Amino acid sequence: MEFYTHLLIIITGFIILALASNQIGHFFTRFKLPLISGFLVAGILFGPYGLDFIHARDVGDLHFVDEVSLAFIAFAAGSELYLKELRSRFKSITWVTIGLVVVIFTLTTTAVFLLASYVPFMRDMPNTLRLAVALLAGAILVARSPSSAIAIVN
Repeated sequence: MEFYTHLLIIITGFIILALASNQIGHFFTRFKLPLISGFLVAGILFGPYGLDFIHARDVGDLHFVDEVSLAFIAFAAGSELYLKELRSRFKSITWVTIGLVVVIFTLTTTAVFLLASYVPFMRDMPNTLRLAVALLAGAILVARSPSSAIAIVN
């Protein structure tokens, strides 16, 4: 019973903070910034490394929100796509996608490889393993970037 009470408190706090972040997001649109910029600032502000309204130990309990949010982002992205528009813009979409993949993958791989000596678990690794970890990090960021790109475009 205590777990459910704790979870209810976390979810209620999360809902209140989500409503506040919506207001902050709309405030950022006044400065011609994307809505997601305000959401990110609100997350930093209210999160465990800001005002600590949602504690670091509670972030794991909100993992289901991440999963549901990804479904909503995918649905919103799909509802914005019109086949006729896509056909006429296919070439430019292809080049932007290739550019995003190449730039994100290259920058992430390079950054992780160059900063490996500052990461405790990578400090004693040989360069081949450092490169493998850097390539994996680049691949992960490429896989995560489409949802962010769609949110920024909208």
